[in-house]
Amino acid sequence: MAPLAANLYVSDTVALARYLEDDLPKKANEVFEMAEAGKATILVPDIVIAEFIYIGLKGRLKFSDPRAIIGELLSDLQSSPYLLPVGVSSEAWNIYIDSMVPELHDRLIYSVALASKVAAIITNDPGIIASGYPTIW
Repeated sequence: MAPLAANLYVSDTVALARYLEDDLPKKANEVFEMAEAGKATILVPDIVIAEFIYIGLKGRLKFSDPRAIIGELLSDLQSSPYLLPVGVSSEAWNIYIDSMVPELHDRLIYSVALASKVAAIITNDPGIIASGYPTIW
């Protein structure tokens, strides 16, 4: 495996939601703060954006106006210097095929992280943690 990019991370949906709710645990929050300071980049896979929108529309976010926060996130993703939306590359799809991460969304997040050679995945998901890939929470 190629060396990991020291200041490149992938966020899962829970981490992104809790970041926007200002409710992350210390270590995960430190990564987002590094990114805000221009010292790191956080990749946000398309599946994370889709899942965030889905849970927002289902009323499972801690915001009084979920549609507004969804719109704000989509706008921020277009202009943010530290949150970078990413699709699933051919390499990530090949990783996905052989991945042992059981759940569909988490498997895609893991595959994007592995293909992108990020330093860690910002997650508390047991399936991703069990993969052995570096995680931060």
